[in-house]
Amino acid sequence: MSLKKLNIVSIFLLSAICMVTSISCSSSDAIEPAEPALPLAASPATPASLATVIQTTAKLPLPPAAPSPAEPPLPAVITNSESVTKAKKETVLIELPLANSITIIDNLGQKLSFDTVPKKIATISPSATEILYAAGGTAVIRDRASNFPEEVQTLPHVGSAYNPSIEALINAQPDLVIIEALTQARFIPILKQANLRVMAIKVETVDDITENILKVGKIIDKELTARTEISGMLSRLSIAKTYNSGSVLLLISDHDRNLYAARPESYTGLIATEIGLINKAAGLPDSGPYPGFAIMGPEAILMANPDFIVTITPAPKPAPRLSETIKQIPPFARLKAIQSGNVIEADVNLFLQAPGPRVIEAIEFLKERIKR
Repeated sequence: MSLKKLNIVSIFLLSAICMVTSISCSSSDAIEPAEPALPLAASPATPASLATVIQTTAKLPLPPAAPSPAEPPLPAVITNSESVTKAKKETVLIELPLANSITIIDNLGQKLSFDTVPKKIATISPSATEILYAAGGTAVIRDRASNFPEEVQTLPHVGSAYNPSIEALINAQPDLVIIEALTQARFIPILKQANLRVMAIKVETVDDITENILKVGKIIDKELTARTEISGMLSRLSIAKTYNSGSVLLLISDHDRNLYAARPESYTGLIATEIGLINKAAGLPDSGPYPGFAIMGPEAILMANPDFIVTITPAPKPAPRLSETIKQIPPFARLKAIQSGNVIEADVNLFLQAPGPRVIEAIEFLKERIKR
């Protein structure tokens, strides 16, 4: 090769080397080779859909993520207005009361409203106690004479229904006190002063009984139980109810041996009326210690001369029964009822002290005894 050609090649190679060297060394801001971007890990606050989009657009396969410490699940996020509306409705339903507000008028004309079911109920008469339990409820305190159903006998009591311990009643702090309207209305002012709610009931007719069972059933949210009880009572009554041609006196005595006859308007008189007996005390004025009873002397009883005499003895045994002592009164030996053996001793609870749902038992008892 000629010297001229050799010089030209050498110059060319030297120029090329210089160009490469100037490119790699002349700039202090050298450009590093591009590396694939690391994937963005979805943070707890990042919706899963966004993490999925990021992973899908990554150019290179993602390395397996390191396991993170376990965390409690996040609350569900509602993402549309329909779900929000549904959630709000469900919350409202949970907060609604189980029963609607109930307003009743008791037998003294008092208007009582209930937004919640009373949990602690006091009953201070046998009628109130038995009506409450017939409606499906229970009491927390009672009067001493309340003995049915049997379970109430274990409850604390406030003493006599005629003179209960108001202090014991107030200390029990009941949500509702049920009283007998005719004999216990005098307790209402002092009970109201103690901020106690009082419901008064009267029990003189079958309608009184069924209406009060239903009222109490509604108050304690046991209306179905109450209606079932009422249906059973009326069914039994329709079977027991008959119309007899006989006459009757229903008698009770006091400590002075005075005799009182139940008038037809009284609860005791109702029992005889329901089976069709003619009450010989009709038209007599109310008198004596027992509401609905009229005093009758020996002459009045002899003039009445009923076919049947029903006697009630308030004192517990071994006190003598009126059905026996009345036979020892000399003039009464002429009475048809005594001569024919139609003197019937009745249960004081069923016929006098506990007017209420067991009226059907009293009616069935009297009907059976008259048949004998």
